[in-house]
Amino acid sequence: MLNEQVIKDIFDSGENKGVSAQELYYQSSKEVNISVFQGEIDKYSISEDGGLSYRAIKDGKMGYTYTERLDNVDGERLVSEALENAKIIEADDPMFIYSGSKAYASLNIFNEAATDRPMADKIAFMLSLEESLLARDPRVKRLAGNSLNEGISEKIIVNSEGLRLSEKSNYCLVYVSVVVEADGDVRTGLGYDVADDFEKISKDKIIDMALSEALSMLGAKPMKSKECPVVMKNTTFAQLMSAFNGLYSAERIHKGLSKFKNKIETQVASEYVNIYDDPHLEKGLATTAFDAEGVATYKKALIQKGVLKTYLYDLKTANIDGVAPTGNASKGSYKGTVGIAPSNVYLGSGEHTFDQIIQSVEDGVYLVNVTGLHAGLNTISGDFSLECYGYVIRDGKISEPTTQITVSGNYFELLMAIEMLGDDLTFTILGSGYVGAPTVKVKALSISGI
Repeated sequence: MLNEQVIKDIFDSGENKGVSAQELYYQSSKEVNISVFQGEIDKYSISEDGGLSYRAIKDGKMGYTYTERLDNVDGERLVSEALENAKIIEADDPMFIYSGSKAYASLNIFNEAATDRPMADKIAFMLSLEESLLARDPRVKRLAGNSLNEGISEKIIVNSEGLRLSEKSNYCLVYVSVVVEADGDVRTGLGYDVADDFEKISKDKIIDMALSEALSMLGAKPMKSKECPVVMKNTTFAQLMSAFNGLYSAERIHKGLSKFKNKIETQVASEYVNIYDDPHLEKGLATTAFDAEGVATYKKALIQKGVLKTYLYDLKTANIDGVAPTGNASKGSYKGTVGIAPSNVYLGSGEHTFDQIIQSVEDGVYLVNVTGLHAGLNTISGDFSLECYGYVIRDGKISEPTTQITVSGNYFELLMAIEMLGDDLTFTILGSGYVGAPTVKVKALSISGI
């Protein structure tokens, strides 16, 4: 734990060496992982990690270092390492240690009661989950994977400008990947649930999610290639969105690595599109009251009625553009340097039911899964070509399942071609980050089959 004596020793050493501003960033985490196989525990682990990073400004340059040892921190050595690292930095941009925001949100992101749940109950839950899945339908053959992941994390920021912030959070995530088979045709399905307490995880929700898609895809065959209207499942569109979240980063904008450069207050999507970055989202996995530099977070519209409204900023990029920081400075861990990242990003819901959207399509495809996001798309050009599967839509009804097909298009054109949005906003754990979307209907995309 970061105590007052450690803080004083480090800051005193910094002052003695002529440091003008300095910061300590403490982070700790504890994770539990449980998986089962054929009625027995397959994996059981408890891991703990933590450490302290130090940043200091001297002569206008920022130096950085970190230590994993918290029991006997050598403040003088830590400061010396940071200042040595500062000497090799060639960047001329002004660097900042933040003095603090006027107010910070009070968020309910730590459930103390969740830390008292017996480990035996969690193991019993996973064994029961496997047993129930295998017994639900004779076509269920096995679990391809499963896990209960539970985590508790804490972060503290203290600096010489008077800033002192701390925050604890926890989560529980359970998922299963199930394998089903009929007449030699093998399919898989994924089911999961996320909560702030193990006891809130729904076994039935996980089972229904995993089996509904897997079983309905049995007998799927390729379809003929064509360009047609496409309806994307809410979690599938969220996955695709997640791959393009970096487009809003001011750092990428400055480097010319985003097509959103010079597009603020410009129409970049259909008028139905509202995309938000919400670090205060209830039960969001990226919910936080302050970012990695101590800037207060807030909900913001990235795109509103199709118009690009803002980029995501840390202190350095905000200073370059002469705007206020957006609270999106990020560190992967105490070992990492400061970058820019979104929090909980989602495409706002529309007013149509799922059935209404399907009924609006005479001849098209309902896509329920895409794969190869990292290899099959270009985040700069927006072009994508992704293996996928789903269902043929015929005369406003979901028809036979289809697989071994590829969906191709351009993300920026896709945003402009969105015609309908569902009222079923859902978040996914797949892809990059915690991202949500409703069911989405796109005017047309290219489907390659046979």
